[in-house]
Amino acid sequence: MGTYRPEGVIETARWYVAEAHQPKARPHRAQPSEASRSEANRLAGRHVEAPRSEARRVEAPHFEARHVEARHIEARNVEAPHFKARHVEARHIEARNVEARTWRTRDSAALLSRALPRHAVRVSHAFATDRLAHEGLSWKSSGHCADRHNRVCTSMQAMRSETLAGVIALKRESGCKVVVTGGTEAGHAPGAFSHAAGYKIDIRHNECVDRHITRTYTKAGVRSDGAALYRSGDGALFASESDHWDILFR
Repeated sequence: MGTYRPEGVIETARWYVAEAHQPKARPHRAQPSEASRSEANRLAGRHVEAPRSEARRVEAPHFEARHVEARHIEARNVEAPHFKARHVEARHIEARNVEARTWRTRDSAALLSRALPRHAVRVSHAFATDRLAHEGLSWKSSGHCADRHNRVCTSMQAMRSETLAGVIALKRESGCKVVVTGGTEAGHAPGAFSHAAGYKIDIRHNECVDRHITRTYTKAGVRSDGAALYRSGDGALFASESDHWDILFR
């Protein structure tokens, strides 16, 4: 046996007491990363709330964008009938404009065609020359004037509307150039159906007019002054004088 040493026991006991009171160092554990926790939670079947919240926050602008787009679609749907209505209205306006032009063309013709010999409409010189120009006819005066009381002038003042309509119809029917040289001015033979009374009008000779009258209308004899007469289907009487046709519309 070894030698008993009391001081050795005491030192040993002190060492155990000191060792027991020392704080024990815990082993260092590395903290898992966010990706590791997410993966671990996914594997464990856990519900991850934070990522879905973030997803909802990301989805919110898309949701708002869809709402904005829906409002634009509704606005376009509302605007579409108005757009169609404007197009329909534009077509109606164009139709009215065309109709107005048609009626402006017809109104004078209607005035002329409605007049009967016993209820003749008397037209002014300005109206008559305007209608002639509109239909492609012209008028000439040797004195370059339109005074009804001057024999060297050419006037259509107080001419019957039937007479004016008749010479326009001749132009349309023949397609010839028609030049008016005499109307209601002084210097013509008097009578109930004379120039002054508004029943007669003079037009210049030309090959086209002469050919149309002599080939289309019926020969009606010879007038007392030797002028050859031709009668149209509607009763107008054409007398061929030296430099013009003397036409009676009754």
